[in-house]
Amino acid sequence: MKKLIKKHADPNQLDAITLGEDAYLDQLYGCFRINNPRGDAFTPERSVEIVARSGRQVAVTVPRSMKVDLPADLKAVNSPLFKLEPIGRNLDTMHLLTMRACWNQTDLDILRMTGMDPNGSFVARLQGAGFDIPVGTSSVLPLGRNNTWIGMILVHPEVRRQGIANAMMQACVKYAIDQGKIINGLDATPMGNTVYGAVGYVNSYRIWRSCYQLAEFAEAQYDADRVKAMTAADLDPVIRYDAAAFLERENIMRRLFEDGEGGCFVYRDDAGVIRGYCYTRPGRQRPFVGPFIADTDEIARDVLTAASQQLARAQAGATGGIDTPESKFHNPGVYVEREFDQKQKPSGHRLIKTITLLRDFTRMYQLVDEARAERLVRDFEKAEGLDSQSPRLREFADTMHKSVLNYTETLGFMHLERESLQQRYWGITGPEKG
Repeated sequence: MKKLIKKHADPNQLDAITLGEDAYLDQLYGCFRINNPRGDAFTPERSVEIVARSGRQVAVTVPRSMKVDLPADLKAVNSPLFKLEPIGRNLDTMHLLTMRACWNQTDLDILRMTGMDPNGSFVARLQGAGFDIPVGTSSVLPLGRNNTWIGMILVHPEVRRQGIANAMMQACVKYAIDQGKIINGLDATPMGNTVYGAVGYVNSYRIWRSCYQLAEFAEAQYDADRVKAMTAADLDPVIRYDAAAFLERENIMRRLFEDGEGGCFVYRDDAGVIRGYCYTRPGRQRPFVGPFIADTDEIARDVLTAASQQLARAQAGATGGIDTPESKFHNPGVYVEREFDQKQKPSGHRLIKTITLLRDFTRMYQLVDEARAERLVRDFEKAEGLDSQSPRLREFADTMHKSVLNYTETLGFMHLERESLQQRYWGITGPEKG
């Protein structure tokens, strides 16, 4: 499989980075050149944990002659320095950003996501005399014929508060709508929640990114007559089952099955009708469990047991990763909006005793009627300090008004998912949702 980051630049192996000596290092780690008046000031020497939660500090040295000053009087996105374009050869930047955010994607995940629609993944760059620095990425994942999932909205910490995430999100929404997609959902971190609200997204329900001990299921019994490893012959009926339980997402379901390395399972009742399934696949830190949907808790336990036992046999790691809705816990805890580290997390997962909650996400959908579109445009004009005739404001207004055309479909699906469909979701982890 193709490696996205060249070996001599792999943040998992580096102890030190010195810019100005190697063109590839200068491009990949150019974020450390930036003097951000709204955030991190330039420093010629620093120690950075580039791979989040790795415990490994990397010494970064940047000659003062390479310093890049951002404007003090306006955001970078409103200056000539900012460029947003299809991601092209910048997949290494996306992978690096996932490591900095402590996400679980592998090279294969990123190749899959960006390969499904190369024009729908973007890189944000800062360009000027003597520099061209990729600073952020985003992606519109075509789930199926009518729907997309928006994700991979990632910005180097050194360049935050310059409007870059907001600009990328606008581009993703515009791209999805211009492609004729109807439901354009996302799962937001607390940090991203405000960014998405500014383009009309509203909260639906919470999801918890978690891990669990695979050994918990090592001795568990399951109905081996009904739970079988998925084969290519199962794929079409599983896709139909999934579409009835969530959204039509044939494109990504086929790709995830191909990449699942034999770790996908399906449950059929005595009449041969599918009642549940569970996908798994490798992850950078631990294997993913999901998508994972079942009609009942008992069926969910059976397919999870089979999948966990397969992962334990195939993987060197001791844990699996799963994103699970808050509704799957007996105790919902106490949630504080936009707090990154929740103090009173849910407890008592209905299937998994050894689960450890890592972070929360909020499922969000763009829900914009005409009146809200007008308010969003006014708020954007004020927040960005733009002239009423600026091209950026006109494009934002056009995107918001196009979004109104999806209002009823999105509202109907959001309520259906929250009140009914969500009860069948167990694992919705990772790049199947961007």
